[in-house]
Amino acid sequence: MSDHPNIPRVSLLLPNRDNAPVLDLVLDRLATNSRYENLELVVVDDGSTDASVEILRCWRDAGRFPELRLIEREHSGVIDALNAGLAAATGELIVQLDGDASVETPGWVEKMVAFFEADERVGVVTAKIVFDWGELHTCGVDVVGPTGFHDRGVAITEPVGRRTYHQRIARRREDDCPACDSIAEVDGGIGCCMMYRRDVALELGGYDPAWAPVWFDDLDLTMCIRRQGLKVFYLPDVRVIHHVGRRIAGEPAAGRARMTARKRIGATLPPPLRRGISQRLNMDLPPRDKWARLQHHYAYWREKWGFDMLNPDMDAVLERWGGTEVCWRYDRTLREAGEQIVAAYETARRPS
Repeated sequence: MSDHPNIPRVSLLLPNRDNAPVLDLVLDRLATNSRYENLELVVVDDGSTDASVEILRCWRDAGRFPELRLIEREHSGVIDALNAGLAAATGELIVQLDGDASVETPGWVEKMVAFFEADERVGVVTAKIVFDWGELHTCGVDVVGPTGFHDRGVAITEPVGRRTYHQRIARRREDDCPACDSIAEVDGGIGCCMMYRRDVALELGGYDPAWAPVWFDDLDLTMCIRRQGLKVFYLPDVRVIHHVGRRIAGEPAAGRARMTARKRIGATLPPPLRRGISQRLNMDLPPRDKWARLQHHYAYWREKWGFDMLNPDMDAVLERWGGTEVCWRYDRTLREAGEQIVAAYETARRPS
């Protein structure tokens, strides 16, 4: 029996592997800004080889989180870690977090829960994610449209219909992104910070293991929740910093040296020219093993969803998914329903 019968129980789900350079910061910000009464933190360590486990044990024993459960597993990938955490969680609502992303908004759980409780059709709420060097990571994700999969707020730098790599984009500074400022319905979210209903995720079978060891599992889950007839929204009131730069600084010297050299060379050129040269020479592509994994994931998306995630054939998409929440943007009734949910929430929170 819950000690807080009037508010839904929330489980924060934090998978971790080798995030020692940022883990103390992430947990400190989480402890400082998470004051929701009916809350548990479930941390799943995926066989870390750095000091992560020692850091996590110290946090478990320190008592700054009223309920912190640490699950230590042999390394098998983030999908297994997420599913283990989901199985162990006891909350009605789950928030997927990342071990290298800090939540910077006081009272953020209350804000997300309030939006969830505003309408039973809300299935996912995702936050504003900003890189630690100041550029916007994402304000929700779009995938069902002619431009294909991309973080909202970015500009795609490949020709539409002939895209080859989802990271060929130009990012904006956080303060130069009008789309960041308003609540909006979006196709999906990313795992740095997204809330969803535990029972719906379990009904779907949790995170799809075909995305192992990593990438697109979060977007896929949010799209599957849409397939269940629920909606996904971006909430700008919750801000998260993704500490990719700080994490890279903690990597081995050889990797840091290569990245530093590339940045120094690139810094002498205007950004559009630098980006164009990098793309033409394929200097922006990930290492061979990660590129092979991406090709697998792009192919699996086509198999599972019936369209190319970078270059969707919209006629085929609408034939398969038209009239469902997957294609909400192309159905006036579904689109207006989302607008009404946002309008009702904003009206309810205005001072009387």
